[in-house]
Amino acid sequence: MITKKKSVFVLLSLMLILSACGGSSETTTEEVAEPVAEEETLESPATTAAAAAEPEVEALKVGIVLGPLGDLSFMDSAKRGYDSAVAELGIDGDYVETEPSERAAAIQNFLADGKEMIITIGFSEAEITKEAAIANPGVQFAIVDMVVTADNGDLLPNVQNLIFKEHEGSFEVGYIAGKLSKTGKVAFMGGMDVPIIRKFQTGWEEGARYANPDIEFCDGYAGSWGDPAKGKEIGLACFEGGADIIFAAGGSTGNGAYEAAAETGNFAIGVDSNQDYVQPGTMITSMMKNVDYAVYTAIADRIAAGSVLSTIDSYGSAENGVGPTWLVDGSTLFADEGPADMASQVAALIDEVAEVRAKIISGEIVVTDVTAGG
Repeated sequence: MITKKKSVFVLLSLMLILSACGGSSETTTEEVAEPVAEEETLESPATTAAAAAEPEVEALKVGIVLGPLGDLSFMDSAKRGYDSAVAELGIDGDYVETEPSERAAAIQNFLADGKEMIITIGFSEAEITKEAAIANPGVQFAIVDMVVTADNGDLLPNVQNLIFKEHEGSFEVGYIAGKLSKTGKVAFMGGMDVPIIRKFQTGWEEGARYANPDIEFCDGYAGSWGDPAKGKEIGLACFEGGADIIFAAGGSTGNGAYEAAAETGNFAIGVDSNQDYVQPGTMITSMMKNVDYAVYTAIADRIAAGSVLSTIDSYGSAENGVGPTWLVDGSTLFADEGPADMASQVAALIDEVAEVRAKIISGEIVVTDVTAGG
């Protein structure tokens, strides 16, 4: 087999013979140069391909400021949304678990670290989120449970506001309680006595009353998101007063109310996350509030936009963002674990509460939102 280099050698030999017979030296120079150039060109495609390689897109740098984890409820749900974004969206993520007094500093640490998106959880973080967003217009911020605005009332151009219609979902679980209560009295336990928790309570009571116009109520506020002992105390007092189902909206404080229900042979309804498994056979359902989905979606939307954006993202019954586990994620553990006389009613009640939901969505049922202006 004759290689390119051998071909050149043969050609040079022929040229020397021709030159000896009177051939031109100019012709020799031109014809020798052409094959050599061809041989050099054979190495160029690899160099060209390397130069044309596309640079890798850097992952979005995201930080989320959380409160104490382990509540099996609100904060844990936010963390799940962040974890899903890390796993599925490929973000360069970081989270910090903080006390309220540490959260402003946590935001500043994330900014110093070059985070492009910072997420805060809870209405109480509105002011520090607002200040940081105004001072850092190129950074995306997102906040759960509050709409942050400038002093003139305008939305900030770099804040995603993630809010929920808790009153609608609470109405739906209140309806379930009103139908299942044997004593005709149900209870509500709140963490802090703040407008957003009153929103839960009002929806709960309206739903229970829609199911049973003669229903009676017991309620109590613990003054804390993290005091299960106080939650249990409130639960025991309400059960002693004749209530047989309690709805707790108070973070880990609610876990005490569930214990009280289990210990006294009564029943409970969880909140924010699917808590049906916490006290199997005691937990009828949970009023889910899909904070995890909202956090995940906010991150996905920022990635898709490619720059900062300003939104109000509201999740209610129509969006399947709130409501009983029976409808939101199809979980019906109580039908297997609850007492037979109550468990046997679950299938029919699912259909009933689905009809109630349809009426809320259509506007036939208007649930009071105590946080609405006007």
